[in-house]
Amino acid sequence: MESRAHAIVALAFLVLLGIGVVVAGLWMHHGRQTGLLYDVVSPYSVAGLQEQAPVRFKGVRVGEVRSIGLDPRNPRMILVQITVSEGTPITRATFAELAPQGVTGLSYLSLSDAGTNFVPIPTSAGHPGQIPMHPSFIEVLSRTGESLVHQSNELAQRLNATLDAGNRRHLAQAIRQLDTASAQLVQLETALLPTVKALPAVLAATQSTMQESQSMLKNLNQLTVSAAGPLREVGIAARSIQGLGSSGEKVTATLNYSTLPQLEILTRRLNSATDALEGLSRSLQRSPQSLLYGTKAPPPGPGESGFHGGGGS
Repeated sequence: MESRAHAIVALAFLVLLGIGVVVAGLWMHHGRQTGLLYDVVSPYSVAGLQEQAPVRFKGVRVGEVRSIGLDPRNPRMILVQITVSEGTPITRATFAELAPQGVTGLSYLSLSDAGTNFVPIPTSAGHPGQIPMHPSFIEVLSRTGESLVHQSNELAQRLNATLDAGNRRHLAQAIRQLDTASAQLVQLETALLPTVKALPAVLAATQSTMQESQSMLKNLNQLTVSAAGPLREVGIAARSIQGLGSSGEKVTATLNYSTLPQLEILTRRLNSATDALEGLSRSLQRSPQSLLYGTKAPPPGPGESGFHGGGGS
């Protein structure tokens, strides 16, 4: 009798539970929002997106996902059919992205507008308008990470090819040379330390020398100013000497082209007169009487009167 009562209670509970499930399903079915149909065309993965997932336009819920499936015309594309409440500004610049719902691993569909084309997309139940899907941040990050992994692998392969046995030996030799150079630099630093310590005194001496040089330059400037007057007088004397040189050149030209030729002619005449005087002197020495009687005529020559040949004498 007791077991029969338990069975009746369990049966009644199951009946009530079934009725509650049916009522909830009918309520949810009738409570589903009706709106405009659109197809979101996606070449990317829609993992985490489920039916009845919310659709938000710039963060505001405007609809839900109705179905997810492959495009029968192009199986490489995914069609996500959504219902959007009327009045949502779906234009030709609108695009969809997947956005995560917290840490649940589920995603919702986020609609956004680039604001470049405000023409609305025509849609109907028979021909829903199509909205393009853009890659989500996670998709971009995944592709970037994949590219980085490929580049890292390629870099590692190149490093392995570069650091072969020969290059490793060269690298070890270069490290040893660096160690040697470091030790030499330490020695050089130790050797230069006294010089560095002496630099302040050298700088002080240099500064003193520069001050003395400045004083010397000032004295030279004063000397230059003082010598300006004598230099002007020297310039006047130089111009006078230059005029004297010009006069000397004129005198030299006169001597060369006028006086000297005349002296040469006079010298020749004096030489001729001297020769004549010498001849007269010799003639007077031979016959002094010629000064009174004149010069004796020479004896007649052959054919002349009074000529006597040497054979008739």
